[in-house]
Amino acid sequence: MDLANIRGTTVNAMNNLLRWRDEHHMLPLLLIASIILMLAIAAAAIWSHGGIASIERFASAKMLDGAYSRVEPGQTTQTQLASLGFDPARLKARSLSGLGVQEYFMPRTSAAYDKLDPAIRACFDAPDRCTALVFPLGPAIEKGGFMAANAAPEDPGQIVFLLHNGRVAYKAMNS
Repeated sequence: MDLANIRGTTVNAMNNLLRWRDEHHMLPLLLIASIILMLAIAAAAIWSHGGIASIERFASAKMLDGAYSRVEPGQTTQTQLASLGFDPARLKARSLSGLGVQEYFMPRTSAAYDKLDPAIRACFDAPDRCTALVFPLGPAIEKGGFMAANAAPEDPGQIVFLLHNGRVAYKAMNS
């Protein structure tokens, strides 16, 4: 190869690059939009993992234990639960219907069914009169970080109140 061919190839390459740049005049705007989109995704990921704000819960474990101990099965109503601090809307509780109660409490064996609390078995017999409130004790703790594929969050525990005709029939705290 001689020097003239090399220079000609270089000039052709430069002309092609300049022509491509002139034909794609929106490229800088596309680059800026891509950067803004990446920053928005990063901010949403941080926000969704509770890095910025978390749900207001009980001020301390001692206050939670005190409120939980004041709930009396057979006596406490659903409105009294809210006045004790167990407000389903504020604490993002799951509300289970009669069928949901059966799915939640159904044991795997008949021997385990026989050991169930009588209040739970009564709800199996009359599911139309029973509901349950499941309060998470805290936000779920993610395992692995942002890019963990299919990693199930670790459950920090929950409080379950089984309501029969609007009154607490059973309570349990799993931590």
